[in-house]
Amino acid sequence: MLRTSKRRPVLQATGFAVLTLATLGACAPKDKAAGTSSRTITVVDLSPLNWLSITWNTMEELVRVDKDGRAVPNLAESWNWLDDRTLEVRLRRGVVFHDREKLTAPVFRQSFDEVQKWKSPHPPGAFLNFAPGTTLDVVDDYTVRFTFPQPDAAAIMKFRGMHVGSTKFWRELGFKDQTTGSAESHW
Repeated sequence: MLRTSKRRPVLQATGFAVLTLATLGACAPKDKAAGTSSRTITVVDLSPLNWLSITWNTMEELVRVDKDGRAVPNLAESWNWLDDRTLEVRLRRGVVFHDREKLTAPVFRQSFDEVQKWKSPHPPGAFLNFAPGTTLDVVDDYTVRFTFPQPDAAAIMKFRGMHVGSTKFWRELGFKDQTTGSAESHW
């Protein structure tokens, strides 16, 4: 989750389930018998789609959607179409993951590369997927350039569903099912 202060934003990504449960525990009702707040959470709904609630509340994306349904910058500072198949995105400076890794273009590229490995990275619908053959080039420390195999008018809104994690997140956690070792179809 992006924490912002006047000094420095911090991105919370690794250990997102634990972070969410700890945060939710802080809002737990008081234990009437003991007169204290309970820090225990019991998960009742074991739906495999719960990961959506967790990731959308603990990870950040390049864009968010405002109250009028428009894409607004989030981890992206700005974007510019260079032609009908090439989109350049400038990343926000000063964003730091909770493990102290800075968000840079090479770190962002890892998130893109990891998600592009999947046949269906977005269970809500393939319309959120970037087409096979989409490439990402690192232009400088805070700029990336997407090249799409054909024009993609929905590219900016697809960024709303692309979760950005630190190197440690992808190396140690990722979105893999522990029993299959794959991120495919575990939802």
